[in-house]
Amino acid sequence: MLELDQEFERIIADDPTVDRAGVFARLRESRPVFYNETLDAWVVTRYDDVRGVLRDGANFRAVENGPGAPPYGRTYLHMEGREHAKKVGIVSKRIRSQNALRDGLDDQVRDIARRTVDALAVGQPVDLRRELATWVPLLAITELTELGHGETFERWYRAVGSGGVASVNDPDARTRALAARAELEQFLEPYVEKRRLEPGNDLVSALATAEYEGEPLPLEEIVSSVVFLLAAGVETTERVLTSLLRHVVLDQSLWAWLREHHEDPDAMAALSAEALRYFPQVNGLMRRTMAEATIGETVVPEDERICLLLVSANRDPAVFADPESFLVDRYVGSASAQFTAAGQILPFGAGSHYCAGARLAQTEMRHALQELGRRVTHIEPVGELPPDEGFMLRCPPSLPVVLHTSSEVHT
Repeated sequence: MLELDQEFERIIADDPTVDRAGVFARLRESRPVFYNETLDAWVVTRYDDVRGVLRDGANFRAVENGPGAPPYGRTYLHMEGREHAKKVGIVSKRIRSQNALRDGLDDQVRDIARRTVDALAVGQPVDLRRELATWVPLLAITELTELGHGETFERWYRAVGSGGVASVNDPDARTRALAARAELEQFLEPYVEKRRLEPGNDLVSALATAEYEGEPLPLEEIVSSVVFLLAAGVETTERVLTSLLRHVVLDQSLWAWLREHHEDPDAMAALSAEALRYFPQVNGLMRRTMAEATIGETVVPEDERICLLLVSANRDPAVFADPESFLVDRYVGSASAQFTAAGQILPFGAGSHYCAGARLAQTEMRHALQELGRRVTHIEPVGELPPDEGFMLRCPPSLPVVLHTSSEVHT
């Protein structure tokens, strides 16, 4: 047991030499729920236990303070019942519903992905994380809110995104995140007030004009919603796309499959779903117990922190066949369901607090992959590509490649 504890500590410290998958497998087998002093939390490793906690909003709630707590302010994560349903519905109607996709969201994201891919340099080094994986979701959020200022929003996004679950082992990241949130609130206040008076068709206008129990939503909640969309909405797509594209670049058979199927929406959605299972952008989520609760066979006292290891749950052999293999066709025929609360994979949570942006993430990933497959014939790595890094938030820090197209001029 001591050796297993030490290996898990090395994972927290992001030691690249540790066999992460092997450690998670041994934990699922022998220590499915255990307390870790470094995280000051009970760690949950099995799929059924993780899913059970996520679905039980009565006994387990989002952490509100301290390391690992979201730095957004009060959001849908902290709401229950009618308030949650009513307020999350304002956003869901714009980014999750089939009506939203039919009424222009799908076309808008496709246009963003095409513009972004067509702007990529050809025949010379380009960082696909920075130039593609970041900008497709970032532009989607800034265009949905009609706030613009993409470069400034990227800085805020980086600070806020690293100050949530990632701050469990980096307290300074939370300090930076809260400072960025304060800047963002100051930036947004005049926009919100203007759109209360002169609403448009954008998401900020929808929030600014919405009411709950006869009262307008407070400015702080609107800011929290925008910050949440900015951080969580961009982070999901950016990180998983970066990890997936690195995997594809290093396995030319996968690139050949992508090129062959890039015009098939279900195939691209299936590839995206498997990437989210295999490379979850958030390796863990933090919760706290509202009362004494039993997880598996372990009794956890009231007001204790829980670390749900999605990265372990998503490779649980009790649920996933051949879980350590990346299978491009695992979800062919059932891909869209994976981006709903009925899905098997867990990157978007479960239960009533299932992520409102899951459909948007699916749409962003699908179009980014389709457009890349349309324009690019071959991707060449520049040197040895950086591996995934990070404990709670994980992906390669960069993805330097050279892109080649059929129209590339050769001398």
